[in-house]
Amino acid sequence: MDFEKIGGHNAAVRGYILRMLVKGYHNALAVRRISNCLVRDGLVSDPDIWEPLKYLYDMGFIEFTNKKIMPDTAYEQDGVTRLTTKGVRFIENGGDPESGIDL
Repeated sequence: MDFEKIGGHNAAVRGYILRMLVKGYHNALAVRRISNCLVRDGLVSDPDIWEPLKYLYDMGFIEFTNKKIMPDTAYEQDGVTRLTTKGVRFIENGGDPESGIDL
């Protein structure tokens, strides 16, 4: 198994999510919409995208509009996620190669 290739793919998925949120109304989108686009574009096969959401949530780049929703339940509960101020700054600065996110 090529871990570097897997890590690059995960970074691409996380970057895709952030780029989608930038395009959303007030930097927010439904998790199911993000998931459907990822599946449509062939980046993931499982629509439950809790792992990249958890990574971005733990980094402080995204939050959920309902405080009861967490990354592992966001897909099931039709959660809406949005960029935080930290997430917007991260994107505006062009990201960081060491962050594990490929913008």
